Amino acid sequence: MKIKNVFKNLLFQIIKLRFRIVSLFFPKRAAKTAIDIFSKPHFQKLRDRELKFLNSANIIRIKNHPEDIILYETGDQNGKPVLVVHGWDSNPGSLSGVACKLADLGYHILALNVPAHGISKQKSTNMLETADLIIKVLEHFKYKGKFSFLTHSFGSGAVSFALNKSGIEADKLVFITSPDKILDIFDEYKETIGLGTKAYNYMLKLSEKRFKRKFDDMVISKVLQKAKFNKLLLVHDKNDKILPFHNSENILKTNSKRSEIYTTEGKGHYRILWDENVINKIMSFVTSE
Repeated sequence: MKIKNVFKNLLFQIIKLRFRIVSLFFPKRAAKTAIDIFSKPHFQKLRDRELKFLNSANIIRIKNHPEDIILYETGDQNGKPVLVVHGWDSNPGSLSGVACKLADLGYHILALNVPAHGISKQKSTNMLETADLIIKVLEHFKYKGKFSFLTHSFGSGAVSFALNKSGIEADKLVFITSPDKILDIFDEYKETIGLGTKAYNYMLKLSEKRFKRKFDDMVISKVLQKAKFNKLLLVHDKNDKILPFHNSENILKTNSKRSEIYTTEGKGHYRILWDENVINKIMSFVTSE
């Protein structure tokens, strides 16, 4: 094991021990610190192929408070719109493997720069805040019916909430991995950082207050049942360690009449975005009648 990795592991264990101690004596403080950390993305180094997309696309800004909504545009402006929403700790270029091929076929690609990511100056965000921005984008361009979504992970959840809340109808949805029960993500986070039970319960209450929604109402498979769209393609690796495969299975079960699933093995949570077989499947799905 490299010295750098040893240092990282040691630092993480120290942070975990600190959370355990603070949770015991100051549970409310621990809860607030935990949710603040949870809401802030970590910096991810941009890959060359992502930079190529970001540097070549046209940047559109839609006036909004506290900062403009940022979109990366490519393809035919008169073509059928495809809105792209990337995942957590990622960037709009992460889905460019598929997006650029769709642009070459004449689709109008608009890739959202999720708040607190990329060139955004915000420090934190969450799935429901991002959903509200997606609604504003749809309303700004007056999209209804004849547009599609291409999303990854966090972006899949945000789009689900946006369609559910707005009532706006979409054509096709492509979810490359998706969460299901948002509470599951919080449960895993609790175990990861060593947060005590009392502090964790405070964190859940604080989160529901910020979201203005109960966790029982934040289940993607149920949220999609009331969303308007024609077809959904779920793409998920069976060995995904970030968002387990059962998330997409649950969504498929409750939305089986208008959904299908494409599975991979050994592609994980991120490499799946650039897999040629995955890209070809998505292209076939989006371009089909």
